[in-house]
Amino acid sequence: MKIVNVIFTNLFYSFLSFIMTFVILLALFLIMNIQVSLILSIIMVLLSFSLFCFCIYSFVCINRNFHFLFLKGISGLVSLGCLTVVFTIVTVFFFSINFMISTELGKNLTIEEKFELYMLPFQEDQTTPTDYNAMKENKLIQSYRNVTIYYTQQEKELLPVIEGVLDKADSLTTRLFGTVNDNNIDLILHASSEDLYERTSLIETMGYFDDPNDIVGVAISDLDEIVSDQMPGTFYFQSTIMHEYTHYRLQAFIKEQDLFVYRIPLWFHEGVAEFVGMYDVAHRYYPFQETSFENLVTHDDWEKKRLEDYDVYLQSYYAIDYLVNHYGEKMIKTIIEETAKVNDFNEGFTNATGISVKDLETNYLKEARQSIEEK
Repeated sequence: MKIVNVIFTNLFYSFLSFIMTFVILLALFLIMNIQVSLILSIIMVLLSFSLFCFCIYSFVCINRNFHFLFLKGISGLVSLGCLTVVFTIVTVFFFSINFMISTELGKNLTIEEKFELYMLPFQEDQTTPTDYNAMKENKLIQSYRNVTIYYTQQEKELLPVIEGVLDKADSLTTRLFGTVNDNNIDLILHASSEDLYERTSLIETMGYFDDPNDIVGVAISDLDEIVSDQMPGTFYFQSTIMHEYTHYRLQAFIKEQDLFVYRIPLWFHEGVAEFVGMYDVAHRYYPFQETSFENLVTHDDWEKKRLEDYDVYLQSYYAIDYLVNHYGEKMIKTIIEETAKVNDFNEGFTNATGISVKDLETNYLKEARQSIEEK
C-alpha cells in the first residue's frame, strides 16, 4: 500500500510540476528575445537530460543512500526521475518551437504571435497532414537549379518547359527582391487538379507552396496542350509554376529581413505572386467583386473571401500592378524593407509609398474602373 501511495503521489506532483514548469517557461520565453530564448532552451534541454541520465545511473546502482537537495532514498530518486522526465519533455517542446521561430518565421514576433505559436500544438487540428512522401513514391527525379522535380514517365516531356519557366521565374524574382539565399525545394507534378485536391484537400486551386517543407505542387491541366505550347493549357501551367515559385522566393526574402513571414498580409503575398505569374501578359481590366484589404490579412481571411466568390487574386494583382506602374518594380522590395525597420506593415507601406493601404484601395480601384470605361 505504501508503494502505491508513493506512485500516486509522484504522479500527482509530476503533473503539477508539468503545469507549473510549462507556465513559468511560457511566461519567460514570451518576454525574452527569440535568440536568447533559443539559447536558454538548449541549455535547459542539456541540463534536464543530464539529470535524467544521473537518475538512470542511480537506479541501476540501486542507490538507497541517494540524497539530492531535499529528496532522499529510493522514493526521492523516483520523484527526481519523474521531475526530470517532465522537465525534459517541456524543455524539448519549447526548444522545438523556439528553433522553428528563429529559423523559419523571423525574429521580430509580438508576444501575441509567439503565444499563438507556442499554443499551436494544443489546438484542435481539423485538417489531415499532407503526405508528401506518398506523392513522391514511384516518381522519377530530375534536379534543376535548386529545384528537385518529381514526375512520371508520361510527364517527361514537360521537363524542358519547367526548366525554362524556372529560369524566367528566377530572373523576375531576382529583379524584384535582389539576390536571395536559396533553399533546395521540391516540385511535385500532379496529373490533374483532381489529383492535387485528393492529395492535399486544397479546394479550387492549381498549385501550392508549403513553406515549412519547401515543397511546390502544380497540377497539369492538359498535358498535350502544354507540350505543344497551345493555349490555355500552357499558360495556366507556366503561370502557376511562376506564381508558386514567387511565393517561395518572396518568403525567403522576408525571412532574410528578420520579419515574421505573415507580418506581410496575404493579399500582398498573393498579389506579388500573381504579378510575376502574369508578367508580360496583356491583362484587360474588367469588373470584379472586391473586398477591403483588411479582410485579406491572414490565410483564413483569404480562404473565406476566396470561397465566397470574391476575386481576391485579381484584386491583389491589380493593387501590385498599380504600385509597380506608379513607383517602379523596386517598390515591392522597398515596402518589405521599410516594414522590417518598424515591424509593422501598414506603417512600413506608408513610409515606402507615401500613401496608406486605404489610399491604395481607392487609387487602384479608381484606375481600374477608369480603364474599364475607356475600353
